[in-house]
Amino acid sequence: MKLLRSRLFWFAAILVLVCLIMTLYSAATGRPSVLRNITGAVVTPLQNGVASATDWFSDLFGYFYRYDDLELENERLKQKIQEYEKLEIAYNSAVKENDALREAAGVKAKRADFSLELCSVVSVSGKGFESSLTLDRGSVSGIEAGDCVITGDGLVGFVDEVGLNHCVVKTVLHVDFSSSASVSRTREVVVTGGNFELAADGLLKVSYLENDADVRPGDVILTNGGAYPPDLIIGRVEEFRQENHGISSYASVRPAVEFGHLSTVLVVKEFHVDN
Repeated sequence: MKLLRSRLFWFAAILVLVCLIMTLYSAATGRPSVLRNITGAVVTPLQNGVASATDWFSDLFGYFYRYDDLELENERLKQKIQEYEKLEIAYNSAVKENDALREAAGVKAKRADFSLELCSVVSVSGKGFESSLTLDRGSVSGIEAGDCVITGDGLVGFVDEVGLNHCVVKTVLHVDFSSSASVSRTREVVVTGGNFELAADGLLKVSYLENDADVRPGDVILTNGGAYPPDLIIGRVEEFRQENHGISSYASVRPAVEFGHLSTVLVVKEFHVDN
């Protein structure tokens, strides 16, 4: 027969016989056969590769499946952040308002003769000798031009222009500011006001001092009545110098109030001076 003479037939038969013998040997001894070891060595990496690929595709499809949920969660988190930001703004605003009210209460307790209007600073404009503020109260609140403006630290300036619901305040650095004043240590009466040159450095000027006047750095300059209530702090002396002409001297004064950091001020609508 041609089949019996075929090499391929005999090779296949021998291979089957060898596999049968190895199987019977493995069954009799309980040890894995060589064929099983060879098969495992070939198949196991393939199985691991297929498992890894399956996991990768599973994670990929899972990501796209969860994408909409992630977008919704991200949007919710954004809304939460916005809510927290609004709460923070409201909290800070409440703290500032509370501080302003506390300061106003403190000033009222010290100066019962003052009729005060608490105002918020809308804007700070101009620099140096043109320094001014805009407030959120006006004639509707009883504010008038010439009213004194203060904080718990001291004198800010005076009301220059008044609208129905706003007013413009010129600070003590403005060249239009001038006031009778006194040196707290000696009670010497002096004249202070804004100055073109000194205002550029954030200072105002005490003018017409005697060359031997007893004025020292650190001395506190106070209002001395007249257009302004007495004993408001205008500022502190930084330097005492002789004028260029040599006839008199002057003192440069640092204002008690930092205008760039103001959020609220008090307008003195009325005050009474005991005679």
